[in-house]
Amino acid sequence: MATLLNLTAGAQRMAETDPHGFTLAIIAVCTVFTALVILYFVYSFIGKLSQPSAPKAKKSKKVKGAPDEETAAAIAMALEAEIGGEVNAAIALALHLHLNDTVHDIEPGIITIIPHESAWGNPLNNFRKNPKK
Repeated sequence: MATLLNLTAGAQRMAETDPHGFTLAIIAVCTVFTALVILYFVYSFIGKLSQPSAPKAKKSKKVKGAPDEETAAAIAMALEAEIGGEVNAAIALALHLHLNDTVHDIEPGIITIIPHESAWGNPLNNFRKNPKK
């Protein structure tokens, strides 16, 4: 009974000193944000510890079986001559159509999906049928 009186006495004292509850609200908000900031730093520190350190970049070595510079240039020229300008023209046309909004139809609020009936949507299949005894 004595602890109950102590609790109500504290509540009455708080009601007298802060009738609108601004002090209690500011303390509660500061406590929550302080806890969130502490948790952020704890989790970011744990994340940095759990990631393996990045290996140092090694100098590029010649890969076994890779062509030399002259051969690579010859391959690139052959590919460019073989493909020609059709691929570039197709890419340019696709970009032109996409950027000028000529690809899509204008359908204000029209749904064009037609539902089809199937056994999956049958409500009779939703319940388990018990055999008669």
